[in-house]
Amino acid sequence: MSALVQGLLIGGLYAVTGLGLTLVFGVLRMVNLAHGEMVLLGSYLSFVVCDVTGLDPLLTLPVVALGGAVGGWALHRFLLARVGEFGPDQLLVATFGISLLLQAVFAQSYGYDPRSLPASYSDAGLTLLGVRVQAAYVVVLAVAAAVTAAVWWALERTRWGAMVRASGKDPVVAGAVGIDVRRLQAVVFGAATGLAAVGGVMVGLVASFTPVSGPSYLVFGFAVVVLGGIGSVSGTFVAAMAIGVVQTVSTQLFGGGYRDFIIYAAFLLVLALRPQGLSRRAVAA
Repeated sequence: MSALVQGLLIGGLYAVTGLGLTLVFGVLRMVNLAHGEMVLLGSYLSFVVCDVTGLDPLLTLPVVALGGAVGGWALHRFLLARVGEFGPDQLLVATFGISLLLQAVFAQSYGYDPRSLPASYSDAGLTLLGVRVQAAYVVVLAVAAAVTAAVWWALERTRWGAMVRASGKDPVVAGAVGIDVRRLQAVVFGAATGLAAVGGVMVGLVASFTPVSGPSYLVFGFAVVVLGGIGSVSGTFVAAMAIGVVQTVSTQLFGGGYRDFIIYAAFLLVLALRPQGLSRRAVAA
């Protein structure tokens, strides 16, 4: 029971940091190698706002999400959309360059000292299903569930979501029926960046971060997106929970040294047996 509860709580962190990548993969058919740094952007933005205002990190979420969304929209509108016209390879190189640029900006601005977000409940503990856990992880799981539900509702129950799913399935046909695909893609990328920034706040609540922490969240983001089914919001959440449980159980059985190896091995096994992922149907695919 202890491993299950702890694994689900860790899975909440993977869900909230991987959700933005789900939108980029499922709708834009784009591999964003800068996703990890966009997560860190949220961490550093929240750190600055907390430092200046003294607010609790959770209260910075609207500012961080809006800042990430506007930045992501502008990045896609004025750079990535144009680069994408030359092909996916150029787009891949562009996002890799953005990743390196953001790492350099973070290092120049804050150095390589580990940072974390100040919150009174970060180190507090509580009992959940008879298991003593860190309160901050419970907060992260609650936020992950709420954000996942909101994104699922927006994609499945709104007119905007129908347009997003249509443009993800066939952008040519979507454009032919009057959808401004290019503008919609910029909005989706902005939303994905805002979600990544929200994930960055959650990262800062439960762990320290440095300018080079991004790649690990990119790797786990890819894992939850592919395992959950590319473009499936609910599948991403389920896959994140599964990865969190596998990680916790493998650490208890074999030690921390084999943790990532077992996760990647399980990832390859699932791909071999079920290439479409855990979800039967992708939301935008």
